[in-house]
Amino acid sequence: MSTQTILVADDNEEILNILEILLESEGYQVILASNGDEVLEKINDKIDLVILDIMMPGKSGLEVCKEIREKYQMPILFLTAKSSDSDKSLGLLIGGDDYLVKPFSHAELTARVKSLLRRYYVYRGKENAANDDFFTYDIFSVAKDRNEILMKNDKGEDVPVDISELEYQIFKLMIQSPGRIFPAQLIYESIWNEPYYYNSNATIMVHIRNIRTKIETDPSNPTHLLTVWGKGYKLQ
Repeated sequence: MSTQTILVADDNEEILNILEILLESEGYQVILASNGDEVLEKINDKIDLVILDIMMPGKSGLEVCKEIREKYQMPILFLTAKSSDSDKSLGLLIGGDDYLVKPFSHAELTARVKSLLRRYYVYRGKENAANDDFFTYDIFSVAKDRNEILMKNDKGEDVPVDISELEYQIFKLMIQSPGRIFPAQLIYESIWNEPYYYNSNATIMVHIRNIRTKIETDPSNPTHLLTVWGKGYKLQ
């Protein structure tokens, strides 16, 4: 599956630039628009998600959403400075899938984006997110070419794991060879593409600890991502 493409629309240039930087850092291709008419000019069936500011000059985000829904079904995430329930309900009623109230954090933005894209591919079947697109092991599924990790919960449902790009790369490396011990040097040189030095161990340990906080029930007593003392790490 190719890199996912997100069309972002906001009339505030500073916000637009911030969104571009944040989304590109997560591995997405980003297309920018500064008003409603520009959105309608750039929208096409290759777009995977639209992030749409409600208050824009000319056509508002709500009007643009209505026109998009006449032809396309990709998810739409509204950005709004309004937080009243009536404003949120109106956006959802006319075809929006979710909303994010300004100001928002990087973590909040990426969590919403990943959730919308996952639901779109898994449940709406845009390209039939087949098993061929994922490395799977035990309760985990890791996308081969984008930052997406799914983990089954107690009900057997796939739940997205909010994970950084480097953490994703480490986990993807390890899920391809479950049970194999990965020395810190191998992990560092494979992911960072730099020569390994002894102090690189600390960098690896920080990222391993971060991954554990996101996938382990008890990160201090891991059952999935194990440390083999003196040798490295393995996915059990």
